[in-house]
Amino acid sequence: MYSEMEERTRKHWRWNEEHQCHEQIEVPTGKFKFTDEDKIQIVSEYVSGHIPARELIKKYHISSRQVLFNWMDRYVNEQELISLQEETNSTDQMAKQSAEERLKELEVENKRLQKALELEKLRSKAYDTMINVAESTFNIPIRKKSGTKQ
Repeated sequence: MYSEMEERTRKHWRWNEEHQCHEQIEVPTGKFKFTDEDKIQIVSEYVSGHIPARELIKKYHISSRQVLFNWMDRYVNEQELISLQEETNSTDQMAKQSAEERLKELEVENKRLQKALELEKLRSKAYDTMINVAESTFNIPIRKKSGTKQ
């Protein structure tokens, strides 16, 4: 990040002996232009508590503590929103992965239940056949009559 920061310059007039005229040159001011991403990164470093303000000011050539605190006022809520969005995205990814896993589990359970249903259908048909054979062989009613009195 620091290598990408653009150093501010100011225009300065100086006498050019060779051409015998004044020329305009850009002189570095020792200050830097910070992008919003730079500012958010610096504020997040400070908020994380790993680096004190004094060290950040030296490290990034910030003009004063007040500049850092102004950035905090401006970007802390944005940073919280950004981190919440990142958490939401990671939660969505986890939910998507768990949803895919859940889908696979449900497909396996569905196949198992379909096999169990087929087995129960065969068992029911076998019982019906057994009852029909018993009723015809022994000539007795085995099935309960609907509407019988208790």
